[in-house]
Amino acid sequence: MKKSLLALILAVALVAPVFAQKGDKSINAKLGLGVNNDLSINYDEMPDGMGLSIKTKIPAISLGAEFFYGLMDNLSVGAGISYGFKATSKEIEGEKAEVGVTNFYVAVKPEAKIESDIFTSIYLIGQIGGSSVSMEAAGESKTADMGIYLGFGAGTIIKDTFIVELLISSSNGSVSEYEMSGDIQYTATTINIGYKFAL
Repeated sequence: MKKSLLALILAVALVAPVFAQKGDKSINAKLGLGVNNDLSINYDEMPDGMGLSIKTKIPAISLGAEFFYGLMDNLSVGAGISYGFKATSKEIEGEKAEVGVTNFYVAVKPEAKIESDIFTSIYLIGQIGGSSVSMEAAGESKTADMGIYLGFGAGTIIKDTFIVELLISSSNGSVSEYEMSGDIQYTATTINIGYKFAL
Protein backbone atom coordinates (compact mmCIF):
# COMPACT_ATOMS: atom_id res chain seq x y z
CA MET A 1 0.00 0.00 0.00
CA LYS A 2 2.81 2.41 0.88
CA LYS A 3 4.49 1.77 -2.47
CA SER A 4 1.18 2.43 -4.25
CA LEU A 5 0.71 5.75 -2.50
CA LEU A 6 4.29 6.83 -3.18
CA ALA A 7 3.93 5.99 -6.87
CA LEU A 8 0.70 7.97 -7.10
CA ILE A 9 2.10 11.00 -5.25
CA LEU A 10 5.15 11.00 -7.51
CA ALA A 11 2.99 10.81 -10.65
CA VAL A 12 0.80 13.70 -9.49
CA ALA A 13 3.85 15.77 -8.53
CA LEU A 14 5.28 15.33 -12.02
CA VAL A 15 2.05 16.22 -13.82
CA ALA A 16 0.66 18.99 -11.59
CA PRO A 17 3.06 21.80 -12.72
CA VAL A 18 1.97 21.23 -16.30
CA PHE A 19 -1.64 22.15 -15.51
CA ALA A 20 -0.58 25.65 -14.46
CA GLN A 21 0.81 26.42 -17.92
CA LYS A 22 -1.10 27.81 -20.85
CA GLY A 23 -2.57 25.33 -23.32
CA ASP A 24 -5.76 23.67 -24.50
CA LYS A 25 -7.72 22.41 -21.51
CA SER A 26 -10.86 20.29 -21.28
CA ILE A 27 -13.03 18.43 -18.80
CA ASN A 28 -14.53 15.10 -19.84
CA ALA A 29 -17.60 13.54 -18.26
CA LYS A 30 -18.03 9.80 -18.94
CA LEU A 31 -20.62 7.08 -18.49
CA GLY A 32 -19.18 3.56 -18.60
CA LEU A 33 -20.73 0.16 -19.22
CA GLY A 34 -18.64 -2.84 -18.12
CA VAL A 35 -18.96 -5.79 -20.50
CA ASN A 36 -16.50 -8.28 -18.96
CA ASN A 37 -15.74 -7.68 -15.29
CA ASP A 38 -13.99 -10.19 -13.03
CA LEU A 39 -12.99 -10.07 -9.35
CA SER A 40 -10.35 -12.51 -8.12
CA ILE A 41 -8.96 -13.00 -4.60
CA ASN A 42 -5.82 -15.08 -4.08
CA TYR A 43 -5.02 -15.83 -0.44
CA ASP A 44 -1.38 -16.31 0.53
CA GLU A 45 -2.29 -19.31 2.69
CA MET A 46 -3.93 -21.18 -0.20
CA PRO A 47 -2.26 -22.89 -3.20
CA ASP A 48 -2.26 -21.09 -6.54
CA GLY A 49 -5.53 -21.55 -8.35
CA MET A 50 -7.49 -22.11 -5.12
CA GLY A 51 -8.63 -18.51 -4.67
CA LEU A 52 -12.02 -16.95 -5.35
CA SER A 53 -13.14 -15.68 -8.77
CA ILE A 54 -16.33 -13.69 -9.28
CA LYS A 55 -17.74 -12.44 -12.58
CA THR A 56 -20.25 -9.60 -12.35
CA LYS A 57 -23.35 -9.50 -14.47
CA ILE A 58 -23.82 -6.91 -17.20
CA PRO A 59 -24.25 -4.02 -16.71
CA ALA A 60 -21.48 -2.76 -14.43
CA ILE A 61 -22.10 0.98 -14.64
CA SER A 62 -19.53 3.67 -13.83
CA LEU A 63 -19.33 7.47 -13.84
CA GLY A 64 -16.12 9.40 -14.38
CA ALA A 65 -14.62 12.86 -14.75
CA GLU A 66 -11.27 13.86 -16.24
CA PHE A 67 -9.24 17.01 -16.74
CA PHE A 68 -6.83 17.15 -19.69
CA TYR A 69 -4.17 19.64 -20.74
CA GLY A 70 -2.72 19.67 -24.26
CA LEU A 71 1.07 19.61 -24.18
CA MET A 72 1.02 19.78 -27.99
CA ASP A 73 -1.44 19.17 -30.81
CA ASN A 74 -1.10 15.40 -30.55
CA LEU A 75 -0.35 14.80 -26.85
CA SER A 76 -2.33 15.54 -23.68
CA VAL A 77 -1.83 14.74 -20.01
CA GLY A 78 -4.46 14.77 -17.32
CA ALA A 79 -6.00 13.37 -14.17
CA GLY A 80 -9.33 11.77 -13.40
CA ILE A 81 -11.57 9.73 -11.13
CA SER A 82 -14.12 7.02 -11.84
CA TYR A 83 -16.74 5.50 -9.58
CA GLY A 84 -18.12 2.06 -10.38
CA PHE A 85 -21.55 1.38 -8.92
CA LYS A 86 -21.85 -1.99 -7.22
CA ALA A 87 -22.73 -4.72 -9.71
CA THR A 88 -24.34 -8.01 -8.69
CA SER A 89 -22.34 -11.13 -9.45
CA LYS A 90 -23.54 -14.39 -10.87
CA GLU A 91 -24.64 -16.86 -8.23
CA ILE A 92 -21.82 -18.81 -6.59
CA GLU A 93 -22.75 -21.72 -4.32
CA GLY A 94 -26.17 -20.19 -3.75
CA GLU A 95 -24.75 -16.78 -2.83
CA LYS A 96 -24.42 -13.54 -4.76
CA ALA A 97 -21.94 -10.74 -4.22
CA GLU A 98 -21.94 -7.04 -5.08
CA VAL A 99 -18.69 -5.54 -6.31
CA GLY A 100 -17.81 -1.86 -6.74
CA VAL A 101 -14.61 0.09 -7.39
CA THR A 102 -13.32 3.67 -7.20
CA ASN A 103 -10.23 4.65 -9.22
CA PHE A 104 -8.26 7.89 -9.35
CA TYR A 105 -5.38 8.38 -11.76
CA VAL A 106 -3.11 10.48 -13.92
CA ALA A 107 -3.26 9.87 -17.65
CA VAL A 108 -1.43 10.40 -20.93
CA LYS A 109 -3.27 10.58 -24.24
CA PRO A 110 -1.49 10.58 -27.65
CA GLU A 111 -3.94 11.71 -30.32
CA ALA A 112 -4.14 11.78 -34.13
CA LYS A 113 -6.33 14.37 -35.86
CA ILE A 114 -8.69 13.20 -38.62
CA GLU A 115 -9.91 15.20 -41.60
CA SER A 116 -13.57 14.27 -41.36
CA ASP A 117 -16.93 15.99 -41.00
CA ILE A 118 -17.81 13.63 -38.14
CA PHE A 119 -14.67 12.38 -36.39
CA THR A 120 -12.27 14.92 -34.91
CA SER A 121 -9.54 12.53 -33.78
CA ILE A 122 -8.63 9.05 -32.59
CA TYR A 123 -6.46 8.45 -29.55
CA LEU A 124 -4.77 6.00 -27.21
CA ILE A 125 -4.93 6.45 -23.44
CA GLY A 126 -2.85 5.17 -20.55
CA GLN A 127 -3.80 5.61 -16.89
CA ILE A 128 -2.01 4.89 -13.60
CA GLY A 129 -3.17 5.63 -10.07
CA GLY A 130 -4.83 4.17 -7.01
CA SER A 131 -7.91 2.02 -6.55
CA SER A 132 -10.35 1.02 -3.84
CA VAL A 133 -12.32 -2.19 -4.38
CA SER A 134 -15.35 -3.00 -2.22
CA MET A 135 -17.43 -6.17 -1.99
CA GLU A 136 -20.58 -7.18 -0.15
CA ALA A 137 -21.60 -10.81 0.28
CA ALA A 138 -23.60 -12.84 2.79
CA GLY A 139 -24.54 -9.65 4.63
CA GLU A 140 -20.92 -8.59 5.16
CA SER A 141 -19.13 -5.65 3.53
CA LYS A 142 -15.39 -5.41 2.93
CA THR A 143 -13.17 -2.79 1.30
CA ALA A 144 -9.70 -3.80 0.16
CA ASP A 145 -6.63 -1.81 1.13
CA MET A 146 -5.66 0.66 -1.57
CA GLY A 147 -3.65 -0.70 -4.49
CA ILE A 148 -2.39 0.21 -7.93
CA TYR A 149 -4.81 1.01 -10.75
CA LEU A 150 -3.81 0.60 -14.41
CA GLY A 151 -5.88 1.38 -17.48
CA PHE A 152 -5.20 1.21 -21.23
CA GLY A 153 -7.52 1.94 -24.10
CA ALA A 154 -8.40 3.72 -27.32
CA GLY A 155 -11.16 6.04 -28.41
CA THR A 156 -12.43 8.65 -30.79
CA ILE A 157 -13.79 12.19 -30.43
CA ILE A 158 -16.82 13.06 -32.56
CA LYS A 159 -17.37 16.66 -33.69
CA ASP A 160 -14.87 17.80 -31.02
CA THR A 161 -17.55 17.11 -28.38
CA PHE A 162 -18.60 13.48 -27.97
CA ILE A 163 -16.32 10.68 -26.76
CA VAL A 164 -16.50 6.95 -27.51
CA GLU A 165 -13.84 4.85 -25.78
CA LEU A 166 -12.88 1.25 -25.04
CA LEU A 167 -10.89 0.80 -21.83
CA ILE A 168 -9.27 -2.27 -20.28
CA SER A 169 -8.38 -1.77 -16.62
CA SER A 170 -7.04 -3.53 -13.55
CA SER A 171 -7.79 -2.37 -9.99
CA ASN A 172 -5.68 -4.02 -7.31
CA GLY A 173 -5.58 -4.19 -3.53
CA SER A 174 -5.08 -6.47 -0.56
CA VAL A 175 -7.47 -8.07 1.93
CA SER A 176 -7.21 -9.86 5.25
CA GLU A 177 -9.91 -11.89 7.01
CA TYR A 178 -10.20 -15.00 9.16
CA GLU A 179 -6.43 -14.95 9.78
CA MET A 180 -5.80 -15.08 6.02
CA SER A 181 -4.43 -12.35 3.76
CA GLY A 182 -4.14 -12.04 0.02
CA ASP A 183 -4.32 -9.96 -3.13
CA ILE A 184 -7.49 -8.78 -4.79
CA GLN A 185 -7.77 -7.83 -8.47
CA TYR A 186 -10.76 -6.39 -10.32
CA THR A 187 -10.35 -6.43 -14.08
CA ALA A 188 -12.81 -4.75 -16.41
CA THR A 189 -13.47 -4.10 -20.07
CA THR A 190 -15.51 -0.91 -20.29
CA ILE A 191 -17.21 1.01 -23.07
CA ASN A 192 -17.23 4.71 -22.18
CA ILE A 193 -19.54 7.32 -23.69
CA GLY A 194 -18.62 10.89 -22.80
CA TYR A 195 -18.94 14.61 -23.38
CA LYS A 196 -15.99 16.99 -23.75
CA PHE A 197 -16.21 20.47 -22.20
CA ALA A 198 -13.59 22.82 -23.65
CA LEU A 199 -12.19 25.38 -21.18
